[in-house]
Amino acid sequence: MSRGKARKGRQRRQQRADDAVFLRFDNAGEARVRLEGITRREYERVQALARAGDIHDPLIMKLVRAFSAVVGYDIDGSPEPWSDAATIEFLRWLEFVPEGEWTGFDDIELAGLAGGGS
Repeated sequence: MSRGKARKGRQRRQQRADDAVFLRFDNAGEARVRLEGITRREYERVQALARAGDIHDPLIMKLVRAFSAVVGYDIDGSPEPWSDAATIEFLRWLEFVPEGEWTGFDDIELAGLAGGGS
């Protein structure tokens, strides 16, 4: 048997059980929801992107789509397109940015109020 065949294949990072991302909702009787297709590393990266206000990174929408799939919401089939404001509110709801602290989200909202784009 060749050396390559004798070696056990590596488990992909996304397949490891300890890499799974679960969201907890305390106000729902300790409900726990697993986000399929999102790794802990990606989740932590989304948190960093949220704090920086970088809501247009594709990883942000990957998280939004993963959560939407869990709750049965079809973003692409929705009559109204997903907006920057919806992304900001979603990430605030998940508490990705500290409350009461100026963040990149506030910069985006201020630019929108001032007539600038995000």
